[in-house]
Amino acid sequence: MTDPTLVPPRGPVPVHLLLWDGVELLDFAGPGQVFAAAGEGRAFRVRTVAAHPGPLRSQGFLTIHPELLLQEAPPAGILVVPGGSAHRPMADPVLMNALRAAAPRAEVVFSVCTGARVLAAAGLLEGHTATTWHGALDQLRAEAPGTRVVSGVRWVDNGRIVTAAGVSAGIDAALHLVQRWLGPEEARRVARYMEYGGVDGISGGGSAGTAGLVVERPS
Repeated sequence: MTDPTLVPPRGPVPVHLLLWDGVELLDFAGPGQVFAAAGEGRAFRVRTVAAHPGPLRSQGFLTIHPELLLQEAPPAGILVVPGGSAHRPMADPVLMNALRAAAPRAEVVFSVCTGARVLAAAGLLEGHTATTWHGALDQLRAEAPGTRVVSGVRWVDNGRIVTAAGVSAGIDAALHLVQRWLGPEEARRVARYMEYGGVDGISGGGSAGTAGLVVERPS
């Protein structure tokens, strides 16, 4: 029997993974795996969304048929914006307009890797603290002068806006969000299930450091 404390009171949290041609596989599959495993598979409902009908390709070898159009999808609890060929969504007015419309309706907008550049292009990082893949930090600073861009952390949590560093750091940030919704023990359980170790048994390490950053928000 599922532990009722692991199912949010309003039911499973909708998680939408935003995809496009050239999206980085682990950027969305890592967090997707975390959310799909949490709460014995019943705490989050993970779905793929895109601005255009599929199919699309990831890493040049995986063909994906997104489940929903972002423009038609119901509000997300967590809207995941991965990286990979970030210039493509940034140059796509249909996707950018759909993202700008969907973001205010989501409880959390969560970027992974160069997905932070996509958020910046949509105007969603203004006034926030953010991180990204180590190879794109200077680029993000140039593109988002109104954003405090930090290095050496796995993720940054501003409340509604969460950004992760490169690729595998999205797993760390997703585990952090599981902790926000379901508590630290469930986050540790998911990390153990995935055999993903690190800080406090939750986060992994790497060139982006070993810890996350929670930005204090006005009460």
